[in-house]
Amino acid sequence: MQDTSLIGKAKELHAASQLIAAGIYVYFPLVDNGFDLLASNQTGTAFLPVQIKYKKSRTGFTLHRADVQKFEKAGAVVVFGSGGDNGRTDFWYFPIAVWMTRAQDRDRSDEKVAVYLTKDDNRQWASQYLNESGISRAFASLLSPPAAQ
Repeated sequence: MQDTSLIGKAKELHAASQLIAAGIYVYFPLVDNGFDLLASNQTGTAFLPVQIKYKKSRTGFTLHRADVQKFEKAGAVVVFGSGGDNGRTDFWYFPIAVWMTRAQDRDRSDEKVAVYLTKDDNRQWASQYLNESGISRAFASLLSPPAAQ
């Protein structure tokens, strides 16, 4: 059985490599502050905290209720990864405010809030945030050219 912390770190690095390939600068915190990485624009003048969640298979995008509040306050991007058996992992890149528009708090005993993919309209909506198109949407503020001075 593989160590899940190794899998988690590998998925963080995988998502980070996709961001770098898209022209986003990525920084890893030396101290755990609740975010996996910090993304920035080319000039280092704008930043977004990023949290990465991975599950081998996925029926929705879930977060703990306390994390939702923390991510909302920080204006974070939450990345949900899934897959890997065929060598491909998909990532959905959601600004937390966008994720919250579809999230449902059903007072679950595990304290989780979720966007459920069992609904066709949620699957179609989520596809906009998948892989490269998700990066373009979630990190648009970092990908814009710097303003002329």
